[in-house]
Amino acid sequence: MPIGFAGIYHLALFGLLIPFAAVRSARRIDSRRLPPKAAHFISTVVTLLVFFGLSLLVSVRERIVLFPRAAPPLWTITAGGAVLVALVGLMRPIWKSRVAARARKIWLFMPRTPRERALWVACSLAAGLAEEVTYRGVMYVLLWRLTGHPLPAVLIASIVFGVSHWLQGWKGMSIITSIALAMHGLVWISGSLYVAIAVHALYDVAAGLFYAKYGDELGYPLEPLPPPAPAS
Repeated sequence: MPIGFAGIYHLALFGLLIPFAAVRSARRIDSRRLPPKAAHFISTVVTLLVFFGLSLLVSVRERIVLFPRAAPPLWTITAGGAVLVALVGLMRPIWKSRVAARARKIWLFMPRTPRERALWVACSLAAGLAEEVTYRGVMYVLLWRLTGHPLPAVLIASIVFGVSHWLQGWKGMSIITSIALAMHGLVWISGSLYVAIAVHALYDVAAGLFYAKYGDELGYPLEPLPPPAPAS
């Protein structure tokens, strides 16, 4: 099917504008004080829900089926659980090393009070839903229609997703791009977004809780670290 105006809008917004905004935002944060954590979490939830709403509208206009009635096969749910366990197991040493190194921006992913943990869970659920719908659902299908083949669609959507997380640095973006490829695999074997949404959300929950755990164990400051002093 050809791509309509709504599809072009979606690709321009999420494929170009959002990555560009992510780069600019990360650079500003590098030189400024970090925002209040609770406010950052709330802003993130609102932004993700807006992304979800826009992507849902585009899916209707472009006739993209996001939520089929058929449940995913049980074996694909098991595969999703295995992917989740593997990802968390692989990432735990990396999360701990970031905390030990006093990485400054990690503070934004470290919920340490009951209110922050509740907001972090909300962020994780919103991310699992909105980002899977936006990148593994709508963007992937639009790119497939544009390129005529699923493989470049997967690669482009995964790279765009990684760049949109510029805040986490080059290593973080590389890891997130790899995770995006794994989520595309779950979508492919399960035939829907359901398993990927659940794995994505639970992975994000685990990341925040482990960051907080290691922050407490390793004495990471409760207050945000100041920005680096400007070079003289």
